[in-house]
Amino acid sequence: MKRTATRRLFSISSLLAWLKALSARLGFGWGHNLKLGDAYRLGSTKVRVPLDGIPIEITLGLNDRRLHLYPETRLNSRGEPTSVGSFIIVDPRTHLRRISGFLRLTPKSWLALGSADAVQQALFDYPSAIDEQHLVVIYGRDALVFRNLSDAGTAIAPVRDEVKSIRVNKLRLLREIFGGPIQLLPRDEALPLIAQVNEVLRQEVHRPRDDRGLPGGVLALPQELTPIVVADLHAQVDNLLTVLSQNAFLDALEAGSAALVILGDAVHCEVDGQLREMEGSMLLMDLIFRLKLHFPEQVFYVRGNHDSFSENIAKDGIPQGLLWAKELSERRGTVYLKAMAEFYGLLPYVVVSSDFVACHAAAPKSKVSLEMLVQIHRYPALISELINNRLYRQNRPQGYNRRDVKRFRRALQVAADTPFIVGHTPIDREGTLWLDVDGIANHHVLFSAHPEQVGVFTRVDHTMIPLSYPVDALTSIINAL
Repeated sequence: MKRTATRRLFSISSLLAWLKALSARLGFGWGHNLKLGDAYRLGSTKVRVPLDGIPIEITLGLNDRRLHLYPETRLNSRGEPTSVGSFIIVDPRTHLRRISGFLRLTPKSWLALGSADAVQQALFDYPSAIDEQHLVVIYGRDALVFRNLSDAGTAIAPVRDEVKSIRVNKLRLLREIFGGPIQLLPRDEALPLIAQVNEVLRQEVHRPRDDRGLPGGVLALPQELTPIVVADLHAQVDNLLTVLSQNAFLDALEAGSAALVILGDAVHCEVDGQLREMEGSMLLMDLIFRLKLHFPEQVFYVRGNHDSFSENIAKDGIPQGLLWAKELSERRGTVYLKAMAEFYGLLPYVVVSSDFVACHAAAPKSKVSLEMLVQIHRYPALISELINNRLYRQNRPQGYNRRDVKRFRRALQVAADTPFIVGHTPIDREGTLWLDVDGIANHHVLFSAHPEQVGVFTRVDHTMIPLSYPVDALTSIINAL
């Protein structure tokens, strides 16, 4: 049953018929206005609640499931919450208390709450009393519109016990893990730090050994660790800090029950006008190294194509690979540069678990097996495919396709519908994650370097779910603590 829910998650087309039928039930008309001052039981007509920012408690059925609807905010550089214009719906039993998910309601859109949606079932654990189509919430021009669809009924009320933000404690912990303000480490601290990280990598857990006695190219993530997956951070320090301070991710890392998996390319800024800037890359690697030492068995870095000093790593004609080597050498010396090259050489290339599989860029088109991936140092062409290739296009005939994804899953000895997550190739400049890309079921692209929002995949109730968060200006906030 659990596995079925996992595989249904990203089958978007399976919900179209349900949504079409639901749309027919919504009807039109304004409904009546309600100034929400106390609990109100919804009837058969729409109710419009003004957009006044007050959190709302939604009770489905006769107290069968309570949900909270909050205005979504981000923190500015002064630590002040500012509205981003959307709402989130959470389960107050789990929100901020353990790794959980939420639904986002954006302007001029609507959400249907009900047990027919496998995502919601995983997030909110609906009891049997919740109908498949229970309640619709519409984000109108100047009001939230509620339409009850269930004979079991729905009530709405102001949230009386709003959960206070506990992020400040997480920000203090992140500062403690880093060892002070989030700023570039001095040269005499940076070199011993990377040396210690490389020593950890030589003995890294959950990686079958290759014939050299070193951890091989596969990271076999155990089921007991809840994955927190990000990809392509590209020098966006606040993006990683935002992820770590959201949800209960940092709490789970501290408890030893989660693993942060970074799918390569933490370096080389991709923001227009900042392609030559390398300080953010250096700072982000300092942060990742601190995290690795603090959580040696729970923070993992998978190699990407930008994790290199190659002259071939360039964007818009700017040789970022060479600039990266030059910056490290000038600021931290040739010994540090050599240690970074060693770090790259010790990294895994593929993540395998019962929940998902992942690599930086692509499913190989060439022959591949689990044993080849463990012994990947013997197969430079396979390395190149995993970190460089992209989806098939007419102008990219060498790109990978649906058959390659299917063969890759088979080589990794996972189920045929196991989610496959890659970074490397953002589909557009507006998003941060994309599902079922190119019509390939359970094939998802993640890009966590968008300056406004950061995407992440995690597991809730045995189901991998995508989440995104507004990026907060956390570096300055942490440094002001």
